[in-house]
Amino acid sequence: MKETSSKTPGCEVITVGTELLLGQILDTNTTYLAKELGEIGVSIRLRTAVGDLLDEMIEVIKSAADRCDMVIMTGGLGPTLDDLSREAVAKAAGVSLEFRQDLMDQIEKIFRNAGYKMSENNRRQAYVPAGSQAIPNPMGTAPGFICDVDQTPVICLPGVPRELEYLTAKEVIPWVQQRFGLHGKRLTYRVLKTVGIGESKVDTLIGDLIKPGENPEVGLLASQGEIKIRIAVKATSENEIDAIISPVAEEIKSRLGNKIFGEDGDTLEGVVDSLLSRSGLTLATMETFSAGIAAQRLYALPSIHLVGSIVIPDKDYLFRWFRQDDMATKSISALSFARKLTERGKAGLGLAVLGFPKRIGKGYTLRGDAAVSGDGIEKSYSWEMGGDLFSLQQRGAVIGLNTLRLALLETIGS
Repeated sequence: MKETSSKTPGCEVITVGTELLLGQILDTNTTYLAKELGEIGVSIRLRTAVGDLLDEMIEVIKSAADRCDMVIMTGGLGPTLDDLSREAVAKAAGVSLEFRQDLMDQIEKIFRNAGYKMSENNRRQAYVPAGSQAIPNPMGTAPGFICDVDQTPVICLPGVPRELEYLTAKEVIPWVQQRFGLHGKRLTYRVLKTVGIGESKVDTLIGDLIKPGENPEVGLLASQGEIKIRIAVKATSENEIDAIISPVAEEIKSRLGNKIFGEDGDTLEGVVDSLLSRSGLTLATMETFSAGIAAQRLYALPSIHLVGSIVIPDKDYLFRWFRQDDMATKSISALSFARKLTERGKAGLGLAVLGFPKRIGKGYTLRGDAAVSGDGIEKSYSWEMGGDLFSLQQRGAVIGLNTLRLALLETIGS
C-alpha cells in the first residue's frame, strides 16, 4: 500500500466520456464527491476529464495513481464498445479482465424485474479487473469495482448520478474510512462573508493567514459583489473544531471589521432585514439600472419591512417623478431621491440606487450612486464601474443593500 498520512489523504477524480469534453452534459458528480469525501477528511486534489480513448484513459489513470493516495473514476461502465473504463483500469494495473457470475446474475435480475430482455452486450458489465473488489449496483446494470494500480486504490463508479450517489454513500465512504483510518474524522467549514471590498484587498489584509495544506486552511471565493472567506478544518469533535477555527475567524473579523456582514448561511438581504427589525423602521426603495433587484431580494425573504418599491429605468421619467420645483435644477442626487421616498412612500427609510449605463463598445460603463435617508439617518456612496449589464445590475443591488446595512449599523450599532 502507498505510504500516506491518515489525516489528509488526497484524491483525484477522473470523469470519463467524450460528451463531457464537448460540453454536452454537466459534471455534477465531482461536486457531489468533493462534498461527501471532504466531510470524512479526504481532499480532492485534482479533477481530470478524459474522452473515450483507451490509451489516453490508461495514461490518465497511471498519472493519477502516481500523484494521489486514491482515485475515483466515474463513467465508462456501460455495455457499449466505447465504455472502456474496465479495460483501461485493468491495463493500467497490468491484469486481465475476469467474468464474475454473481455480477451477471444481478444484472439479469434487474432486467427481469423491469420486464425487459437483456441484450447480449450487457454481459460486458459483468467483467472487472482480475483481483479487484466488485461493487454490486442494485440501482442499475453497471457494477463498480476497486482495483489497486501501483498500490493506489482506483474506485470505478457508474456515471449516472443517482447510481453514483447511492454507491458512494453505501459502499465507497465506509470503504475509504476503513482503508485510510478516517473513522470519526470530518472536514468542516466556516464561511465569513464580506461585501464592499475587493478580492485583492481581502488578500492584502489576511494573506498571511492563507496557507494551503494547513489545518485550518483559509481560502477565498469571489462572486458578484461578495467575497467569501472559507475556513476549513479537519477534526473529530465539535470542541476541537471550535478550538481550531475560532481564533482564526476572530483574527479575520478584527482585520476586516464591518466589511464582514455574516457567516455561513447568512445573506446580505437577511442581515438587512434583521437590522430593520431591530430598528423598527420600514423601508421604501427606488432603483434605476439595478432593475429592482435589491427590492426583489428583500421581497423574496419575504420582508415585512419593505412597504414599497419603484423601478425607474428612464431618466426623463425620473425627473417627472419629482415635483416641478425640483425639476428646475435638473440635478437630482440619490440622496434627494431617498428623502423623497420617505415622504411619498410613508416609510421610515428610503433607499435609492441611481445610475444610467452608457454603452461602450460591447459593454457598458456606469457612474452609480446609492443613498439612504430617514429620521436622523443619511448615508450615500458613489462609484464607477464597467462591464456587462447583468454584472452592473447585480453589483448595484449589492452596493445599495450594503449602503443600507452600514447606515443601520451606524444608527443602532452592531
